[in-house]
Parts: sequence; structure tokens; C-alpha cells
Amino acid sequence: MKKVKHLLTAVSACMLLVVITSCEDILDQSPISEVSDEIFWNTNQDAELGVASIYDAMQRTYRVKHFYWGEFRSDNYVESDQPSGETQAMITNSLTSDYEDALRWNELYTMIFRANIAIEKIPQIPQFNENLLGEAYALRAYAYFDAYRVWGGVPLFKEAALTFDDSSFRPRSTAQEVLDLVLSDLAQADELITTSTSPYRFSKASMLAFKSKIFMFLQRYQDANDALDQLIALNSYSLTKDRVSWRNLFLNDIAFPDQGQEGPELIMSLKYDFEEDGNRASGIYSIFFQGVPSVWISPLVQNKWLKRFPITEEEWMLKYPGVPAHIFTTDPATGNEIPIYGDWRYYETVTEVGSPQDIRVSKYAKTNYSPAEDDTNIVLFRYADMLLLKAEAENQLDHPEIALELLNQVRVSRELPLVNSGTTLDVDINNKVALENFILDERQLELFAEGTRWWDLVRTGKAVEVLGPINGQTEGTIDWPIYFRHLIDNPLLEQNEPY
Repeated sequence: MKKVKHLLTAVSACMLLVVITSCEDILDQSPISEVSDEIFWNTNQDAELGVASIYDAMQRTYRVKHFYWGEFRSDNYVESDQPSGETQAMITNSLTSDYEDALRWNELYTMIFRANIAIEKIPQIPQFNENLLGEAYALRAYAYFDAYRVWGGVPLFKEAALTFDDSSFRPRSTAQEVLDLVLSDLAQADELITTSTSPYRFSKASMLAFKSKIFMFLQRYQDANDALDQLIALNSYSLTKDRVSWRNLFLNDIAFPDQGQEGPELIMSLKYDFEEDGNRASGIYSIFFQGVPSVWISPLVQNKWLKRFPITEEEWMLKYPGVPAHIFTTDPATGNEIPIYGDWRYYETVTEVGSPQDIRVSKYAKTNYSPAEDDTNIVLFRYADMLLLKAEAENQLDHPEIALELLNQVRVSRELPLVNSGTTLDVDINNKVALENFILDERQLELFAEGTRWWDLVRTGKAVEVLGPINGQTEGTIDWPIYFRHLIDNPLLEQNEPY
């Protein structure tokens, strides 16, 4: 994607791409150029640039929303001593409809409209590249699937509308209608995409990962398991085996030059680059580690982590007698190695910065630097995530022994004791509910700060159980409010209950 973005900048004046530009009117559609689209969409090179523009819109859409939508309404965080209003509302599940950064649709629909144009125009190109068309379908499916997960029903646009008229104002389609389009686009993309793997674009591999996420959300466990089996069978990905390799999946810190954001687990990421995407290309540093954070790591999560993998020698040996430490540091006075107990993922994921309560996410950055310099990639699909999803699916399909094998596969790669190998039983694997909860906890620790925990709680129906009443809701779908200005701009929209 990055190689073609230079070209995209140079020729964007010749492209007729629908964008959402008006803050006053969410569906005021206007092209970025008055040049006729007859000049564009004539070659596969044009199509390549057109699809690159969809990824560009995806970057802008998800730079912070990936975490707003998938992290902060979960039990991973508590508000800091200097919370921001919007983050505080997400953490305390007291959202209202005026939180623009988390709720505004403009960038999401820019992504959708650009995909719509590509889907209409690419088949008109002689000997068009089917893979590019497949990517456009996959990108539209990705955007609408998140709209479905966040709001339920949203206005559906499937055509390449290039003008603004009365049809630009549409009521919300039902959640099922949105889902039907997602599944239809998914099937189209599946047929068209031929690229086996690609770190920053949709490929056969990332399509299988995406499908498994969708099917797990819909509780179609056999379909999810089948997709995950196909992904594993590609033999294109593997688990990292040591602390440094695991850290380098995520790390993007100017104090660690030429390290990080690579490894055998990464299936697909959103790639950001300071030189090409500008200041604050990514929003990860400002969310998790900046000088005055609005969130701290939840003490409940810390306690869960340290109870499962104690960090003192006495507690470790009490739980795992005879299991030696596998983390060492050097005593500066003697030069001798000193054992450290616990889970090295914990030490790489969180760190105390100020007060004992000021525990921040250090998965992506270990030192302070300017948020303007942040170009940290966002991991969308990762192999360990897929294996733990498969463990969950196998448990639902009454294969607890396979689920246990998958859990231990991840444990071994993280140099941790096997499940149920300590002096106390971790989980009764023949108790489906208990094993599901245990797998979700393993996912919480492995995937902390990767935008998955909230969705795990929602799709398993455990959000209220874990968090308590959410905006007054004690059961059913936990939808987000629609941004209040969208309701003003489009009188055909209706607000989600109970907002």
C-alpha cells in the first residue's frame, strides 16, 4: 500500500472519489475533483490507486476508533486521575450521543463510498484485476461489519453515488440487512482474492481470519472452526517463541530503532508511516502512553494476571513447584543473573510510570516521545488470536481436549506452565462454561490493548455479567449511541435505545 500512496497523492486530482466532507451534513457527498471519471478507472493501475485510496480511508477511520470500539468499554481499564470526558464515558459505560471522536461516521463512510466506486468501476476495466475487486469487497465488508457491531442498523449505501440529492438521506437499515451485505461482500471477496498472504492488505489468509471473527461473533462455531483450520493449513504463520520476538510484534519506539512491528504471527496490520502519513499518523501512543494519560490499567486485570502467574519466588514456587524462572536480569552490583518470576507478557504489556496506580500500556512504547511522531501499526489479525479463537470454537463444539491443546500451544510459546500443571486446578475442562471463561481470560492477557476485549464480552453475552448494567441495559445487544449531529443532519435517522 505504501508504495502506491506516493502515486495516489500525485494523481488524486484526476480521481473521482466520493468523500464525506461536511460536518454540517453527514451525507453531503461531493467528489474531490471535477475531472470526469472517464479519465480514470481505465487501467489496472488506476484500479490499484483506487483501492489504495480505500486503505488510506481505513487508516484514518481506525487510527483511534479501533481501540475506542474494541477496548475501552471493557474491563481492561479504569479512569486515571486526569480523565478526558470521552474516555471516561467509555470506561464507565456512560456514553452519550455527543462524543464525536468515537461516534462520528464521516471517515467510516468515506471508506465505504470509495469501496463502492471501486466495486462499480473495476469490472468495467478490460481484463481487470479480480484481486483488486476482491479487496474492495473485503474492505466494504470490514467497514459495515464494524458498523453492525457498533450501532446495529446504519444507512446502507451500495452504489457509487457521485452526486448529492434527496436519496443521500436514508433511514437506518436493519441490523440484519447490514449483516446480509457483509456476508454477501465476504462471499464475493472470497471468490476474487487470489493473493495468499500480504502483511498490509487483504489476502486469502486475512480473509480466513476475518471470516473466523465474523462467524464467532455470530456464534457459527463450526463455520469459524473450518475457516481457522484452513488458515492453519496454509502453514504461513507461527507463534513467536521468546520474549524479544513477542515484543517485536508490537513495539514502535524511537528509543528502539530498527526494532518491532514484525514477526511470524502478524497476518494483517494497518500500516502507518510518519513520512507518508504525517504527524500523528497513528493514535496509539496518545491513547496509551502519553504524558498525561486518561486511563490506567485496571487493578482487577493486574490481579488476575498476577494470580495466574505470580511474580514473587515464594508464590511462584507455591503454585508451580519445580518450575524454574525463565526471565533473568543482571545485578548491576555483582554482574550475576537474577531470576524474575511471572509472565514476560505482563512486563512487556504494562509498566508503572508515576504513582503505583499509574500503570500504563507499554506494549507499543516503552519511553516518552511526542505523539506527533507516532506511526505505530495497528494489528488487525494475529496468529495467537486465531488459535485462541479456535480453542473457544472447539469448546463450543464439545471438543475440550482440543481446546486444551490449543491453549497449551500458546502457553508453551510464551514459556509458561501448562494449563492445570500447578498445585491448584486452573479449570475443569469438562465444564463448558468454566472453560469458555478461562479461554476468554487467556485471550484478555495475550491480546491486551489490541482492540478485542470488548468484542469478546459482547459476542459471548458476558458484557453485563462482567461490567454490570451498561447505559441502563441489562440484557440484549449492547449498541452504541448515534452521534447527535447525524440525527440533526439526517431527520430519517432514529437513535438507539436507551440513549
